[in-house]
Amino acid sequence: MDRNAIASAVAESLFKTEAAVDDALVQAVGLMRRMMDARRALGLPPATGDRALMRVTAAVDALGEAQREMVRTHGEMGSLGQALGLGDLGFGPLIKPLEGRVEPLPTD
Repeated sequence: MDRNAIASAVAESLFKTEAAVDDALVQAVGLMRRMMDARRALGLPPATGDRALMRVTAAVDALGEAQREMVRTHGEMGSLGQALGLGDLGFGPLIKPLEGRVEPLPTD
């Protein structure tokens, strides 16, 4: 394999890993919401399942940190690619919808 093919394979794996971490975070947050909705629907006291919810919260925190680390990894890999003279590999759409986003995200 040539250098660009090897770099492309690494980039593809990076993107898949980023997506997997994002998906896991979405699932964990969904689990937390479903647990709370179930508690309300069953008319249970607010403290019911507290320990389990605390564990899911810890998992969400850990996944958030994993997501931040993947973003850092992406940046490091981009710098490494430039240093190796690989340039941009041209993955994904030409127009990146969130690129350069400056407005704050909703906080509801």
